Amino acid sequence: MFHRTQYLLTTLAFIGLPSLGVAQENNDIDATSCLVDPGRSSTMSSEVPGMIDEIRVDSGDQVEKGDTLFSLKRDVEEASLELENTRAQYALRTLQRNQRMIEKGMLSDSEQDEIDTELSLARLQANQAEAQLGEMVGEAPFDGVIASVESEEGEFIDNTPILELVQLDPLRIDLVMPLEAFGQYEIGDVLELDLEAPVDETVSAEVERIDSVIDPSSGTFGVRLRLDNPDGKYPAGINCRFANSD
Repeated sequence: MFHRTQYLLTTLAFIGLPSLGVAQENNDIDATSCLVDPGRSSTMSSEVPGMIDEIRVDSGDQVEKGDTLFSLKRDVEEASLELENTRAQYALRTLQRNQRMIEKGMLSDSEQDEIDTELSLARLQANQAEAQLGEMVGEAPFDGVIASVESEEGEFIDNTPILELVQLDPLRIDLVMPLEAFGQYEIGDVLELDLEAPVDETVSAEVERIDSVIDPSSGTFGVRLRLDNPDGKYPAGINCRFANSD
């Protein structure tokens, strides 16, 4: 379930951090190292190629879902939208001018159909132009913090990362557990974790997901925890430790 499971286990063993184990006599889990990650992260780019016109945020800025983060140069697209809106308005006026004739049956079915079709097509083209314009604006998909800005105003991009947005409430913690611990925990359980420097504090995190498949090569499975962080007290990227004291 967690793509980092095998990588984390190998890394812990390589750098000599306490890894996984189960006490033979009491079946308690030895101290397990872990890492505090953002709850969500998004490397943002533009849906279409173009030149960056404006980047409205910088690293460390807090943003809310829906905030505009960047935009591309849109002079041509804005002119196109204005043109299509004008065409739609003209088609509507044409229909309104002919409405009385339509009601009196003075227009043939083909003439009435032509007027209606012209209005429908004009509105569709205006909607398409508006959608293309919207593709050139990047909005925050969730509340979070700007982790980094990767591009500059005036730079031409084509599927190039512009910035990275991370969510710090809640935070996510992935534990790599030995197979002997399988079945000991349930979704909703609350576990105690020791956050290391610079926090040095014991916190409670809730079990959010449990891997249903054990990795046969390492004999481990993943447990994902949710750590609420409404005040932004805990930073992402710090180490943590879990020890079962039951």
